[in-house]
Amino acid sequence: MAATLIALAPTVSASYVAWAAYQRDHTEAAADVEAKSRTLAGVVMVAETRQRAQLIGEGAKRIDLAFGYRRERANNTAGAAPEGHLTEIVAYYRALSPARLVITGEPGAGKTLLALELLLGLLAGRTDTDPVPVRFSLAGWDTARPLREWLAEQVHDRLRDRGITVEDARLLVDEYRVLPVLDGLDEMDADTTPAGRRRATEALAQLNAYQDPVGSAPVVLTCRTAQYDHLVARDVRMREAARVDIHSVDAAQAAAYLMARTTDPDRWAPVLHVLTAEPAGPVATALSTPWQLNLAAAAYEQRHPDTLAPVSDPAELLAFTSPEAVHDHLLAAYLPAATGQHPTRPGRYRPEQVHRWLATLATHLGTSPAGTSGAGTDLVLHQLWPQAGSRRVRTVDALLAALLILPLLLLTQTLLGFSPHQVLSALPITIIGLVAIQRAGRSEVPQPRTRQLHRLRDRAQRGQLVARVLRTGLTVGIAVGGAVGIGPGLNAGFDGGPAHGITVALSVAFSVALAVGVAAALSNPLGDPTTTTAHRSGLAAPTRPTSPVLDDLVAGVLGGFVGGAVFVASLATVSLAAGLVFTLGLAIVAGLVVGPVLGIYYFTGAGRRYVVFLCCSRGRLPWRLGPFLDWSYEAGLLRVSGIAYQFRHRELQDWLATHPIP
Repeated sequence: MAATLIALAPTVSASYVAWAAYQRDHTEAAADVEAKSRTLAGVVMVAETRQRAQLIGEGAKRIDLAFGYRRERANNTAGAAPEGHLTEIVAYYRALSPARLVITGEPGAGKTLLALELLLGLLAGRTDTDPVPVRFSLAGWDTARPLREWLAEQVHDRLRDRGITVEDARLLVDEYRVLPVLDGLDEMDADTTPAGRRRATEALAQLNAYQDPVGSAPVVLTCRTAQYDHLVARDVRMREAARVDIHSVDAAQAAAYLMARTTDPDRWAPVLHVLTAEPAGPVATALSTPWQLNLAAAAYEQRHPDTLAPVSDPAELLAFTSPEAVHDHLLAAYLPAATGQHPTRPGRYRPEQVHRWLATLATHLGTSPAGTSGAGTDLVLHQLWPQAGSRRVRTVDALLAALLILPLLLLTQTLLGFSPHQVLSALPITIIGLVAIQRAGRSEVPQPRTRQLHRLRDRAQRGQLVARVLRTGLTVGIAVGGAVGIGPGLNAGFDGGPAHGITVALSVAFSVALAVGVAAALSNPLGDPTTTTAHRSGLAAPTRPTSPVLDDLVAGVLGGFVGGAVFVASLATVSLAAGLVFTLGLAIVAGLVVGPVLGIYYFTGAGRRYVVFLCCSRGRLPWRLGPFLDWSYEAGLLRVSGIAYQFRHRELQDWLATHPIP
C-alpha cells in the first residue's frame, strides 16, 4: 500500500499543480473581466449623467412620469406591477423575471428619459457581478449582422481608446456583462416600409433569440406606442418581457415643472390658469409631454442679452386654437431661444445659421435609405460624406491625392539622389502614387484608426509597440520595401556594378520596411491598455463623437511623419551616404513634408474623407462642423449616443427637414 502511494505521489502532485494553475488562471480571468466592467461602468456613468442633464434642462427638475403595465396575450414576464413611476423605475425593473422591459409612449413622452433614469439607477447600485447597462441607438443597426457582434462593435467604437479593445468588448458581451438598453426601435424604419421587410421585425427576432444560461437575457427596449402597436398587431413583439406605457403629463405636473423652470411665476399665471381650467384644451394637450414643456420653458425664459428682460410673453400660447399650432410655434421659437441662451461664447453662431446648418443635416437623415449609414437619427461624422454627393467627394479626394502625392514622391526621389527621369527608379514611385489615388477614390472607406502615442508611457505598451513594428515590418513592410527597392537597386547596379546595386536595393527595402512598420504601429490599436493609471481608475472619459475622425487624422499624420523620418534616416545610415547632421536634417525635412501626406493617404481614410466632405459642403455646412455640433449639444439642440450625434428629439429633426428656411 505504501509503495502504491509513493508511486502515485508524482501524479497526484502534478494534478494538484495543474489544478492550482487552473484556479489561478480562472481567478485572474474573472478579476480581469470585473476590472473591465468597472471601467465600462465608470465611462457610461459619466456620459449618461451628462446626457440626462441635457434632456432635463436647467434646474434639474424631473417630472415623476407615471406609466402603466400593458399585458400582452402571451409570453409576459413575471413580477410586473400594474403601475409605476419614474422615481421607482429601478425597483420596478428589479422585480421582473426575466429582466426584460419594453418602454413605449407617445412622441416626447419621456421614453429615453425613463430609460436613462433606469440605467443610472442600476449603475448607482451596481455590484461587481452585475451587468453594466449601456445605451445603444437602434437606428444604426444593420440587422443583417448578429446582435452580439453589433453590440461588441458599438462598445469598442465608443470606448476603443478608453480601455476597451475589440477582444474586451466581445468578452464583455459574451459574458453577459453588458445590459443592452436599446433606444429607438421606431427609428429603424420608415412608416411606409412593409412590416415583413422592417429592420425592427428582424431586431425583435434577434432579441427573442438573445439568451443567457438561465433563459431570456436581460434587455431594455424603447419604442413609440403607435409603431410598437403596429408590430404587436402582427404578432411581432419582444417576448418574455414586460411592456409599460408612459402616461401623459397632467396639469398639476405641468404647472409644477414650469414653476421650477422660471424665476418669475407671475408671467406664467395665465397659462397655468388655462392648464387647470381647460385640461382638454389645445394648450394643455400640447403641453402634456416633457418634451413640449421643455420647449415652452426654453422659449419663454429667454432673456435679452443686454437688458435681461424677457424676450416674449408665455400668454402668446393662449392665442392658438389647436395643439398642432402650439407645437409648430414652440419649435420655431426653440432654436433662436436655445442659441441665445447658450452661455458658451455668445454670438458665435447666428440663429439663422444654426437653423440652416441643422436643417441640412436633418434633410440628409430624412433622405438616407433605411439601413444605410446615417439613416434614421444618427449623425456619425465619418459617415456623412455621401451627403455632399458620393461621386463628387470621391473625385475630389482622388484629385487631391494626385496633386499632393506625386510631386512629393518625385521630390523625395530627387533628394535621395535618384534621377527622376530614369524609368527603373521612377516606376516604384509612380506605382505608390497611383495606388494612393486609387485608395482615395474608392467608395469603401476604412474605419477610423486610433492614435497610440499617449499609451507609450506604459512599459507593457512600449513592448507591444516594438512587437507590432517587427511583425508589420516583416510582413507588409518587407513586401513593400522589396518592391520599392528593386528599381533603385537595378538603376544603381547599372552605374556601379552588381554589388552596389544589391546594397542600394537592400538599403531601400530595409528603410521602407522599418518606416512602414513604425507608421502602422502608431496608427493601429495596441493591446489591452487597462493597465495604465487612467484606466485602472475606471473613470476615463467617454470617447466623443469627434474623436474617431480626429484620432484617424492624428494617427495618419504622426505615423507618416515618424515613418518618413525613419525611412530617410535609416536609408542614409545603412548606405553610409551622409554624415550625422545631414542625415538628421534630411529626416526632419522628409518627416515634416513628405511623411504626413503619405500618412494621410496610406494610414487614414475616414478622417481624410471627412475633411474632403467639408470642402465639398462649403456654404451648406460650417467648415468646423465638429465644434459646431459640440456647441449644438451644449446648447441642448442635439444629444449624444455613443459616437453619434442625434437631434434632441425626432420631432425637432422632422420639423427642420420640412422647414429648411429660417
